[in-house]
Amino acid sequence: MGDDIVERSCKKVCELCDGEAIGEFVVVDYILFGAVLLVSALIGVFYMCKEYLASKNATADDVLMGGRDIGIFPIAMSLMASFMSAITVLGTPTEMYNNNTSYWIAGMAMLITIPLTNHVFLPFFHSLSLTSAYEYLEKRFSRSVRVCASVIFTLNMLLYMGVVLYAPSLALNQVTGLSLELSIVCIGVVCTFYTALGGLRAVVWTDTFQTFVVMAGLIAIIAQGSKDLGGFGNVWEIADKGGRIQFIDWSGDPTTRHSVWALIIGSVFGQLTIYAANQTMIQRYLAIKETKNSQRALYLSLPLTLILQTVVCLVGLVIYATYHACDPFLLNMVHARDQLLPFLVMDKLTFLPGLPGLFVACLFSASLSSISSGLNALAIVILEDILKLIWKKTGSNPSPEWQARIAKLLGLLCGAMVIGIAFLSRFLGQTVLQIMLSIFGMVGGPLLGLFISGIFIPFINAPGAFCGLIVSAVMAFWVGVGGTVILPVPPVVGVSTEYCSNFTKCPSGLSNNMTTLINVSTTFFATTQAAVESTSIESSSISTILSSVGITSTDQEEYLWIYYLSYLWYGLFAVIISILVGLIVTFITASFKDMNTPDDIDPSLIHSIVDRVCCFLPLSCQRVHRLQRYVCIIFAHLT
Repeated sequence: MGDDIVERSCKKVCELCDGEAIGEFVVVDYILFGAVLLVSALIGVFYMCKEYLASKNATADDVLMGGRDIGIFPIAMSLMASFMSAITVLGTPTEMYNNNTSYWIAGMAMLITIPLTNHVFLPFFHSLSLTSAYEYLEKRFSRSVRVCASVIFTLNMLLYMGVVLYAPSLALNQVTGLSLELSIVCIGVVCTFYTALGGLRAVVWTDTFQTFVVMAGLIAIIAQGSKDLGGFGNVWEIADKGGRIQFIDWSGDPTTRHSVWALIIGSVFGQLTIYAANQTMIQRYLAIKETKNSQRALYLSLPLTLILQTVVCLVGLVIYATYHACDPFLLNMVHARDQLLPFLVMDKLTFLPGLPGLFVACLFSASLSSISSGLNALAIVILEDILKLIWKKTGSNPSPEWQARIAKLLGLLCGAMVIGIAFLSRFLGQTVLQIMLSIFGMVGGPLLGLFISGIFIPFINAPGAFCGLIVSAVMAFWVGVGGTVILPVPPVVGVSTEYCSNFTKCPSGLSNNMTTLINVSTTFFATTQAAVESTSIESSSISTILSSVGITSTDQEEYLWIYYLSYLWYGLFAVIISILVGLIVTFITASFKDMNTPDDIDPSLIHSIVDRVCCFLPLSCQRVHRLQRYVCIIFAHLT
């Protein structure tokens, strides 16, 4: 019964003619898509007009930090939406389709990350009343460390947001026929517009609105896809038979892609690079005056994030159950499997006008959330960590009103750069998405290591912190880029085009040669699939297959072990390198420049937990008030 349902579900795909679209937009879809963008833009206009009518001259703090009086609920929505980009909406279902459900555990690691952030990092940053997280680095170490960290963050976010804007534009251009150039420009302009005009208030409220649009679109896809397959029970059964239902791998090998240790420990450190060392998140913590309210907002975002993670994973299972025996990628109907989700939408949801438009709105809303949050964070970092340092050095001091105008101009400038990078991304090849995501993780690790060194290791000095940041960034890039670019992409197993042999290609006669092409491709991929899945392949056969794609056994032996490291360990790897190098350089430079002593360190720049956990350290490594306490004890004994 299940096979019959899947076969009927594949019928439309298998009979598709050459050059024929799986579905198309109607007027209602375009209206719904445009309405989402219009509402997002109007939110920015609303907050600009609200400030104008209130006769209030907006300061830079109002624009960039929302006046530090934003409510708990919109901040919670924004915390979840900041990194809920099209990469999440497109990439997570693809992970389920290509591999298995083990990645879901990485989302559950938030149950560790959020409490750790809430009770260790968030109160610490809140107590300092910072605008930019990187202000702390200058106070704790030096101006050069602050500037270096700010530059790394700026370059990383610009490249990341360019890909975030490019990825959905590419997918929708190839699947729905929307112009790639028009998509990039329209979405980039709208996002830059409401971010620059409305500041952080507009960002968090548009994030709230867009979060609901995303969830509505994904739930509609799960409901309709499951209905077409006879219920979600059939979806789960098909995925289980295809080897997609697999959660735990107890392997202790760090090269295992998704071992339970990498999914939990590696993911926690990877998530901390965002929640504890990224300006986009820290900015939102500081947008609420009370520390307890910031903690409530972060805790409120936790169940919402877990629900989102679960929903996108379920979407991936629906896609697999629908197309595992008529894979559109093997049939050359999509150029990459990241496009399977929009392909499914145009295949299954066009029966009700407006549903495809809801999905397009969902996809671009996810990108809008990430880009708007990133633009606002970049404006803060450039203003606080670069421009103000220049003004301080030159002796100039623009008024708060002028600083607010400059902050808005920075938002516009960064938005234009993101649009430009999105256009350039089209020339970087199919692997650019994976490479950029790896870079995002690799840059976060060194920054997290830098913050951990400053907050929890009092005796690390400025030279040690600076060298730790640079060396860990270089090492992380070397390992990550090497593992992403050099190693061959593993094949996807458990998918085929076998059901297409039961249907006539292009029965309307629009294409005469596609039937032959599909028969040939079906035979070829079926043969390849059998070769990949077979457990008794001779070593000579493996060499033949590898040689056919330009990989020899010698090349395999020349690959360094570290390149096979699971990408989930990149963050922890960078943190360890940063701290170790920082310690080594600190001890070396201590012979030329004294190591930090309690008198050198402002007590507010070191976390209070150091006193309780590291009380065994010598006085030279501890904080001022601890030294004062020892002096009091000694004085009491003497008297």
